[in-house]
Amino acid sequence: MSEFEYLAVFVSIVFGISVTHVLGGAIHAITIRTTDRTRLVLTAFFFVVMILNWWTGYTWSYREVWSFDLFLVIVLWAVSHYIAVITLYLPRTIARVSQIEHKKNWFFWAFIGVLGTDALKAAMAGELYQPWYYLPFVLHYVVLSLIAILINKRPVHFWTACYFLVSILIWAMVVRRYLPE
Repeated sequence: MSEFEYLAVFVSIVFGISVTHVLGGAIHAITIRTTDRTRLVLTAFFFVVMILNWWTGYTWSYREVWSFDLFLVIVLWAVSHYIAVITLYLPRTIARVSQIEHKKNWFFWAFIGVLGTDALKAAMAGELYQPWYYLPFVLHYVVLSLIAILINKRPVHFWTACYFLVSILIWAMVVRRYLPE
């Protein structure tokens, strides 16, 4: 088993658990009618983010030299996705015991963490500026997340979530496919 295969198993498990958790949480929230449209849009958005990142993780298979710091960054990158999912849907046992209601700012903070680990992973691969529009794209998500956190109003959260969903779909389906690097 190569180093990549060893790491890919761990990343796949974390992403698989994340996808299972977000889908299970969404279905549960819909069936008991405890969700709102902002959380559903954030769920759709982050589902696309997870699938896109899981898919692009395959590019690491071409790497020949591995180090512990690179291994650690990729593990933290995968775990940051799971943490973001947890902020959308707390485990039912925790939610019942403490009656914690969903806090959208938690998701935006966790998403900033995902963006930070993604940029760090790209930098360690020497791809922070490849394509040239990657870093501005990531930074604009950070800025919009901070604006949503600072304003902390339902309409801002909803429209930010809608923008995130539309922009990641355009990024995944158009930009990554048709724009030159």
